[in-house]
Amino acid sequence: MNFSRISSSSMIDQSLYYLNTNLKSLSDLQEKMSSGKNINAPGDDPVGLTRVLNLTTTLGVDARYAKNVQDAVSETNTADSAVTNMVNLVQRAQELTTQAANVTNNQSGRDAIALEIDQIINQLVQLGNTDIGGKYIFAGVKTDTPPFSRTNDDITYSGTPSGQNWQRNTEIGRGVQLTTNINGATLLGNVQVTTAGPPLPPTFAAGSGGLFKTLVELKQDLQAGGATNQLTEIRNRLDDLTADLSTLTGQQSILGAVGNRLSITQSRIDERKSILTQQYSDLQNVDMPKTIADLNAQQNVLQASMSVTGKILQMNLLDYLR
Repeated sequence: MNFSRISSSSMIDQSLYYLNTNLKSLSDLQEKMSSGKNINAPGDDPVGLTRVLNLTTTLGVDARYAKNVQDAVSETNTADSAVTNMVNLVQRAQELTTQAANVTNNQSGRDAIALEIDQIINQLVQLGNTDIGGKYIFAGVKTDTPPFSRTNDDITYSGTPSGQNWQRNTEIGRGVQLTTNINGATLLGNVQVTTAGPPLPPTFAAGSGGLFKTLVELKQDLQAGGATNQLTEIRNRLDDLTADLSTLTGQQSILGAVGNRLSITQSRIDERKSILTQQYSDLQNVDMPKTIADLNAQQNVLQASMSVTGKILQMNLLDYLR
């Protein structure tokens, strides 16, 4: 029969090894309890740490996309509100034009209507210069200055023209760009009067057009007198206003489509964030009830290990000679 020889030094070394191992396990559990994290050093869980870092990066990128979407939603909602007010003003202008086209309406009545039309023009200029924190949303890419200005009956658009790159794109996902603005010149137009005032009819510079041109023409027709031909011109403005209203509602539908896409994107980002955050929590956040139970068990193991190690360390040659 063969017997394995175990020296007292090997027993002491083995006891100290397990004692240190138990101390390390207890220290790791205490660190988890204190930090609330499962992974406090790369050696704790290399594979888990890689997943945690990937999740952290992904959540950070998604947070940037979420901020972009939030800013775009704010701008789109503001633009939609402004266009809604523009539509209401055009509808009011249609009502006034219908009243003015009535042959029984005297000149003083048409002059009063002309004054209200003039105020509608001012309100439209103000709406065209809508801004968010100094960012003029209908100015194309020239967002730092008001796009519309009025001098008498000249209304100038100084934003990015519709024939140039006026689109402002927002990154709402990896490689996904969305145009979130509409062009102010397309929305309202501009007008430069080269000859104005009764009895001569106004003429307009090349490039003039849109709602502003219609309203300036209407105002000047109202001020020109109640001749039959002027009443005909006033009635013609009704058709122009209908076309301009169609332009406004068309641009508003674009904003609505953009808003719907932003809403869907926001929901997708929120859902993704919820899933990734749960995955991060499962990997990194400590299960406190389980950790407390493990800590209590490890303390008992350590106490037993210390007791055994203490007895072994007390052993010497005299113990064997007794």
